[in-house]
Amino acid sequence: MRPYSGQTYESFAAFFSRKQDSIPYVADPSALISPCDGLLSVYTVTEDFTIPMKGSVYTINDLVPDPEVAVLFQNGLCLAFRLEAADYHHFCFFDDCLLIETNAIPGQLHSVQPIAQRTVPVFRLNRRWWSIIKTRHFGTAVQIEVGAVLVGGVSFSATEARFKRGDEMGNFELAGSTIILLLSSSVRQRLSFRESLMPSINDGKEIRVQMGTEIGVLSDQRD
Repeated sequence: MRPYSGQTYESFAAFFSRKQDSIPYVADPSALISPCDGLLSVYTVTEDFTIPMKGSVYTINDLVPDPEVAVLFQNGLCLAFRLEAADYHHFCFFDDCLLIETNAIPGQLHSVQPIAQRTVPVFRLNRRWWSIIKTRHFGTAVQIEVGAVLVGGVSFSATEARFKRGDEMGNFELAGSTIILLLSSSVRQRLSFRESLMPSINDGKEIRVQMGTEIGVLSDQRD
């Protein structure tokens, strides 16, 4: 509990959403950092793109209901971060950016645990929020926060339009949840994932990452 020194909690919900004193993050502008703690899965957004999630599949239009926005990520990347109860449930902006808009989809609340996903299309039904972000180094991106069972909502810290890499974006309120990051085709073509992640990515497995740590690096960096 050293990162949370001096804090007191009036409820388990307050303890769950506690804020860490500081988060170290990679400042290199060519580095793609993780926006949160969690288990990372990586997908390519092809024309017939679906996310296979333990017996259920989801299209990009299930994740982003605006077709004019969804089409921006054809042939791009979909990064899914599944948070577990023990993870830090705050999340940050992964690059210097302009937050264009955040949209809420009421949905329902289901578990994001693999066993639940065999029968319930979690990402289609669950309460979620999707934000359009114009970043400095990674172009236009969409970040989606998916609520899970007991996660009644997301608290957003963002009150201004412009943010720096590592600035807090918000936090989940109680229990497990998922964050999905969509990146464009041009970013996919220039992004090299961290070597230690590649065996799991190539095998389609989840791999643990921490908020602020490097996931990959862009080649031919442009400011």
